[in-house]
Amino acid sequence: MERILILLLYISLAGIAGIHKLLGDFPPAWFYGKFKETFLNALPNGIWLSFVLIVVLEIAIAVLFSIALIKGEFKSQAKQTFSYFGFIALLVLFVILFFGSFIVQDYDNGFNDFVYFGVTVFLMKYYLIENKV
Repeated sequence: MERILILLLYISLAGIAGIHKLLGDFPPAWFYGKFKETFLNALPNGIWLSFVLIVVLEIAIAVLFSIALIKGEFKSQAKQTFSYFGFIALLVLFVILFFGSFIVQDYDNGFNDFVYFGVTVFLMKYYLIENKV
């Protein structure tokens, strides 16, 4: 049961965040304002591309974990390919968010991203402990 809840947690977390971003301004004014003084603004479409990357990862994470749920990868001895790649994409997302927080000197948010990363590593190890990918 815990594995199902882990999948549902991350499907909700990533899916809702990705959908909200898709339905809003692209990128929103606050995102542009936050990164306009960074090197991302010096790159052609750098701020836009970084926002797109975050949205693509969030949607991909929700899709990967949804497929894992449908395929029953939460069952013991099930091959956990989609779950594994969902966790990897999630860790990459948290590293990107952590890096973004630190380049704008938002250390409180960066700490939160660090904690999310650590909790995700723990849950990934718990989720994948019995099975091999």
